[in-house]
Formats: sequence, structure tokens, C-alpha cells
Amino acid sequence: MSDAPVLTVTELNQCADGLLRDRLGRVRVEGEVSNLRQYASGHQYFSLKDANSSVSCVLFRGNARNAARFSDGDAVQIQGRAGIYAARGQFQIIVEQLQPAGEGQLLAAFQRLKEKLAAEGLFDPERKKPLPPWTHRLGVITSTQGDVRHDIERTLARRFPLLLPFTLYPTAVQGAQAASQIAAALEQAAREGTVDVIILARGGGSLEDLQAFNEESVARAIAASPIPVVTGVGHETDTTIADFVADLRASTPTAAAEAVSPDGATLRHRIERARDRMTTLAAQRVAQHRQTLNALWTRLERRHPRQLMERNAQRLDDQHERLQRAWQRRHEQAGQRLQHLRLRLAGASPGNRIASARMRLDHLHQRLARAAPAHDIRAHRERLARLHRDLEYQMRQALTIRQQRLEATRRQLNALGPQAVLERGYAILQTEEGQVLRDAARTEIGAPLKARLARGALELKVTATKSPEGD
Repeated sequence: MSDAPVLTVTELNQCADGLLRDRLGRVRVEGEVSNLRQYASGHQYFSLKDANSSVSCVLFRGNARNAARFSDGDAVQIQGRAGIYAARGQFQIIVEQLQPAGEGQLLAAFQRLKEKLAAEGLFDPERKKPLPPWTHRLGVITSTQGDVRHDIERTLARRFPLLLPFTLYPTAVQGAQAASQIAAALEQAAREGTVDVIILARGGGSLEDLQAFNEESVARAIAASPIPVVTGVGHETDTTIADFVADLRASTPTAAAEAVSPDGATLRHRIERARDRMTTLAAQRVAQHRQTLNALWTRLERRHPRQLMERNAQRLDDQHERLQRAWQRRHEQAGQRLQHLRLRLAGASPGNRIASARMRLDHLHQRLARAAPAHDIRAHRERLARLHRDLEYQMRQALTIRQQRLEATRRQLNALGPQAVLERGYAILQTEEGQVLRDAARTEIGAPLKARLARGALELKVTATKSPEGD
């Protein structure tokens, strides 16, 4: 035997494990899953095989949380550390990352498209369209299969049933035809123009399952849509190119339905508050109008035709009495003035003036006869004759003017007198005792009355009376 040191089995296995770790480090391996076993601890054990070989793999619970879901028969790509499980001397790979086979290329394509569209500005917040404050008609682009459609229906029924039924644009959400069908559905919704908001939704899945939502044709159809688009693709951790381009990204289809629908309970509470405010405001407005109405009613009562007629009747009586007193005073004043004018007229009559002038002429004649020669006598006679003519003219003029003034005064007095009122068609009613009657309520049916007219009088008898309201 050689001089090599003797090792225990455990030491041998640990040595081989160290050599593999140092030599290989982290490895990436692609193959088909088989013999998958899951334990209550959360650890998963499986074999990864190809056509000729297989290798044991272990996925501990801590790494399993971030790995894609998989099952027997799935083609996956793993990354981990190759080594020896010393207890059994078994070669295995401790898996750190796991994803469906082919996702590496998909992730690279995803990153390239994301950078391209971002450079074009398709992800900019400025180009995103706001959701309408109130959605009247909802469009949903998803598959008719699966739970997504029903999840959206249940969410709307719970929150706001008025958005049911929504317009469904059925498409495939996975596979080779999914991207073209989704883009066509977006174009159809824009062309028809019958919906306010579009939900683009599907359930969770692997990167390959969600590949249709990472296609450039879908991204550009979303950007070109005149209708706001809300995406609800996969689970909360899933993010697609469609999410970046969409006007609003929701974490799940249920969250997308909640984003476009008001909460019925909150809306009901707001409506109740608005109703209470409207009731309060209406009550205040009614109270204000009632107060205004009462004030107007009071003013109306003060200006009621009956009260106005009563006040005007009393005022008319007062004016009538004042008119009679004024007419009497004017009549007395006019009489006094007329008497004065008569005296003045009598004193200024031509006969008196002529007599006075003759007396003065005789006096002057006597003086002239005693002191003046015959020439002066003729001159004085001629002057005296002119004075006599002037005096007669002036007297006639003064008499005419005073006669005209006297006639005007007489006509004014007649216009102010009761007779003038009667001449205009009015009548003065007097009771049997001779009192002037102003109020129909102060007489009785059958009572005799006397109606004084402009010419003559009438004997009347009351057959009926009417209150002012009956006019």
C-alpha cells in the first residue's frame, strides 16, 4: 500500500466537496425537473436531467421564496453551487436561483425593449392620460378562460354594480397569437369609442407566460390608445413592458377593477352627507323665503286696495273740506276785491273824471280870464281839448282792463265752486237731514236720499249697498 494518509469516509466526502466548490464555483445548468419532493420545512428536493444524465438538486426555503414555480416535467434553468453531500457521498447542486428555461433570453429582450421605449418617452408621466373622474362604461381585454374575468366582475359587483356588465374584448393572453390579438382589441376599442376606460388583465405566470405583455406591438398599441388603459397583469411582483406604458399600473386584476370603480360605501356616505347638506340648505332657504314672504304679505296688507281706498276716501274727504274752505276764502276775497275794484272804478269813471276836469277847466278859465290874453286862452283851450281826449281814452282803456280782470276772477271762482264739479257729471248725495253722504255703510236699504245735480235734483231710495271689495 502507498504512504497516502488514511481518510475517513466523511473526510473523503468533505475533501471532494471542497475540491468541487473551489474548481467549479457557481454553475448554471439547464434541464428537466423530475422526482420533485416538497417538505413541511419549505425545502424542495428534485432531480435535473437531460437525455443522458441527471443530478440531484436541493432548493432551500430561503431561496425558494424568490424562485419561479415549477413542477415535474418543467424545463428550468438553475444557478447554484455544485458539491458533495457528505452524509451520503452524493453529488448535488444547492440551487440559489431557478427560472423557466429560456427566460435568460427573454429577460435580455425585455431589458433592451424597456430601454428603447424609455428613450422614446413612452414611459414619461407627462404623456399618461388621466382616468375620468367617473367611469360610465368599462372595457376589459382578457381571456374568456380563467378567473380574471370573474374576479373583475366580483370586484365591480361589490364596489359599484352600475359598471356591470362591462364590454369584454376576448383575446388570448398567452401564446404566439396573444400579442397581436391584444393590440387588435385595443385598436377596436379606440375605433368604436364606446368605453371610457380599458382594463388589460391576466393572472400570474412565469416570464414566458407573460411574454405577450412584453411585446413591442402591445406597448405601442397602449401608447396610441386615446382611451386610458389600466393594466392588471400577474401578481404584485410581476412587472411588464405594458405596465410601464399604461396610464395606470395596478398590481392585480382585482386592484385594476378597484382603481376604475368608486367605492359604493364611500360614495353612499358622500351622497348622504351631500343630501344632509342640501336638506339643511333647503330648510334655511325656505325659512329665508318664508320670512321674506311674511314681510311682503305685511307690505301687501298695508297696500291692499281696500285699505288704500279707505285711506284715499278719508284723504278725499279732507281734500274736499279743504277745497270748500279754500273756495269760500277765495270767494270772500274775490268779493272783497270786486267791491274794491268797483269803488276804484266808480272813482275813476269817465263821468267823474270829466266833471272834475270841467271844474278844473272852469277854474282855469276864470284865472285865465283874469290874467291871460286871448292867445293864451286859445292855446290853453287846445291843450285842454287834448287832455280831455287823452283822459277819455285812458279811462276807457283802464275800464276795459279792469273788466277783463273781473271776468277772469269770476270764471276762476266758478271753476272752484261746487257747481263746476256738478257740471262735470258728479252728483252730491244728501241724507234726509241734508248731510252729505260719503260712505255707503252709513245708509240703509230703503232710506230716502237726495241727489243734487248740475241742474235740478233727484229724489232717490236705497235698494242695495255694496262694500268696496264688491267693485
